[in-house]
Amino acid sequence: MTSTLFKHVRMIDPASNTDMIGECLIEHGKISQISDQSGGITPPIDAQIIDGNAKILAPGLIDMRVQSCHPGAAQKETPLTLAQAAARGGVTSIVCLPNTNPVLDDPEMLKSQCRMLAGLSDPVHAIKVYAYGAATSGLNGESMAELGLLSDAGAVGFTNATHAISNSLTMRRVLSYAAMLKQPVIQHAEDPVLAAGGEMHEGEHSMRLGLKGIPDAAEEIIIARDLALLRMTGGHYHVAHISTAKGIALIRAAKAEGLHVTCDTAPPYALLNDIAVRDYDSRFRLSPPLRHENDRLAVLDGLADGTIDAVASDHSPQDRDVKSLPFGLAEPGYSGIETLLALMLTLYHGGHLSLMQVLALTSYHPAQILGLSGGQITVGAPADLALIDIDRSWQIRGQTFASLSGSTPFEGAPVQGRVLGTWVDGTRVFDPKS
Repeated sequence: MTSTLFKHVRMIDPASNTDMIGECLIEHGKISQISDQSGGITPPIDAQIIDGNAKILAPGLIDMRVQSCHPGAAQKETPLTLAQAAARGGVTSIVCLPNTNPVLDDPEMLKSQCRMLAGLSDPVHAIKVYAYGAATSGLNGESMAELGLLSDAGAVGFTNATHAISNSLTMRRVLSYAAMLKQPVIQHAEDPVLAAGGEMHEGEHSMRLGLKGIPDAAEEIIIARDLALLRMTGGHYHVAHISTAKGIALIRAAKAEGLHVTCDTAPPYALLNDIAVRDYDSRFRLSPPLRHENDRLAVLDGLADGTIDAVASDHSPQDRDVKSLPFGLAEPGYSGIETLLALMLTLYHGGHLSLMQVLALTSYHPAQILGLSGGQITVGAPADLALIDIDRSWQIRGQTFASLSGSTPFEGAPVQGRVLGTWVDGTRVFDPKS
């Protein structure tokens, strides 16, 4: 394994709140030296020298909500296309949902899933793969899965993937058992009865379009119930892709109360609202749905004040056939892993978040929530890094994605921020020139 010296880079480390121009040496897959001055590090003779020209050297992104589609849906995504898409987006670690076929409710299946994704992907584009264990057997929402065995097999948390655990007794048992294992429970907070048959956010625009709405109360009700259960069980409760002002207010109050609660959101809920659905374009069919403008503004406030701990891509690729159906029949989802960083940098360029906040939300905080080792630039840490030009402009075009799914609600959007290179354990896994 060759050594690499990054010279004249602007290193931003959310773990230590460090922002400085300097040098960073990688040896044996780890960060071995950091200096705040030019020429401060003498590299090995065989080291590769990379002059960063004051570009950003950041921790590689940790995407904590990815649908791998493997095994079971190779027409939507393959291990290779997923790895390539992640590397192009500066993502060095992904955490996969258990809604594969078969479901990841078996310890051996979970271990083989991580091995399979890593082994079947091109070694040149290899990224780190983690997985959540299914919270209930077969994701049926009723009978608790073997959480202890799944934890021993490497699960970094438990979830019912794209559906809420609506049975209160089951949720209580999952929270209680996960608390003993010191693992988080990740909830898709949406009451299945209120949301049944829903096509978009319930409000003025759904009425005008004649589409069945999903009220914001569907999220609020599940979060409120789960917090009541959490007070009984203890443990760590995490809300995925939070999207409503009411849900965010509940999380904010729970944190003030001292409960161990975290949450994440995804770029669409910070940048888009339900008006985007006006042309019945299925690219805007998401789960949860795009919400009212007041909810979007609440998401921005939650990101800025720390109520929302992390941002994930919510990568949920769909093939062209299911996205070509009428809006209400199209499958919800989009390809988001390649655009996660660029879209979050939109909030930096727009003055909503600092650059430190953007990188903390997408790297260090996910690592802390899930107990992973990445997300920081410190001596001894894994050399999972991204070199970024935060000012380079480009336009999002789904047809250019490495992902098999080119469906994105941000089609044609201008963004600023390009990944110039991605490294995993010191090995370069993305080079735009190759």
